[in-house]
Amino acid sequence: MAPAAAATPVYVLGNDLLHEVFLRLPTPADLLRTALACKPFLGAARNAAFLRQFRRLNPSTCPLLLGCLLRPEDHLPLLLSEEAADETRRVAETGDFALSFLPGGGAPWQVLDCRNGRLLARNLASGELVVADPLSRRWVSLPAPPTERPVGYGLVAGDVNSSVFHAVCISRDAGSGSSEMRASVLSSSEFRWADVAGLASQPNLAGSRAMHSHRSLYWKLEGGERMVALNTATTEFSLVDLPKELHKLSFDVFEKEEDGGLYLLTMRAWSIEVWAAVEDGTGGLIWRLVDTSVRFNRAMEEMHGSPWSYRDGLDVIGVAAGFVFLRHGALLFSIDLETMRPERLSLKEDCPSALIYPYTTAWPPLFLSPTEQGASQGRRC
Repeated sequence: MAPAAAATPVYVLGNDLLHEVFLRLPTPADLLRTALACKPFLGAARNAAFLRQFRRLNPSTCPLLLGCLLRPEDHLPLLLSEEAADETRRVAETGDFALSFLPGGGAPWQVLDCRNGRLLARNLASGELVVADPLSRRWVSLPAPPTERPVGYGLVAGDVNSSVFHAVCISRDAGSGSSEMRASVLSSSEFRWADVAGLASQPNLAGSRAMHSHRSLYWKLEGGERMVALNTATTEFSLVDLPKELHKLSFDVFEKEEDGGLYLLTMRAWSIEVWAAVEDGTGGLIWRLVDTSVRFNRAMEEMHGSPWSYRDGLDVIGVAAGFVFLRHGALLFSIDLETMRPERLSLKEDCPSALIYPYTTAWPPLFLSPTEQGASQGRRC
């Protein structure tokens, strides 16, 4: 009887075929478990192009949305929905969202921006800036920005290489009588601030945090007629006119992986509206209303009472991982934009909306970063 042929291990298929298999895994959690099965699987999963493709196929679960980050000094600095899954709660419990792992001798930290699991924060006593990861408790200190009048900050964190980021500081020129707005950018690859561009005679930022879309940052200006935009890839600093319907409304920008366009999401009356920026043929942009949804109203009415109690009273906090966060007084809602199903979070009414950040875990996790060379202790983020 002929001896049975030896079984061929699956990893000899090669990375291209392994990628095709991995792309069919149903969730990011399944990918992480598969990558940890053996070294060949881990090597295949660390491919940057594959990770981008996997994220495009799993936009609503990759990265994982944990909840909303509040002020670090609050009793519960990370708010989870009342119906958060056990997996979400387990992940959240591993983090230090009070930022007690940061230096500063116990002085409080203010979160300036939050993106892809990373925080840009400032020590309120010393003024020191850091980029930190509350889940891994890693952080890196930044040099002071070259300005005396910072008015806004932003952070763009890498979606595939978790060690790459750009920090942005928006400032007013310190010259006498000057109203010029300046943008400075710090890249993690060079680790120094560069004054990249300016805009003359602009009003102040409207007290809102930075908004993110495709490696660009946006800040609404006072008056609501415009926002400033900084492309961190090209360092172009520009103005974007807003549709008149949004001048007095809160909104957030967001991106769609399939087309790379710029979109705004707002809440008007009982409807969630999506506006798209379209080129007008002369180098400018015009806005078009592309989607209106009232599907969440019945669920909101069951949860919150009569719809008249929140008509025109919901503020858009932010859009992240396929969810929009809305605030009404001391109540915070997350709404799944695919199903329009709302979930409720409790909130301290005295927490300013500009200090509430939707928080997602970093993607990819540190051990899947294509350039990760091993975990070192201390300050490296």
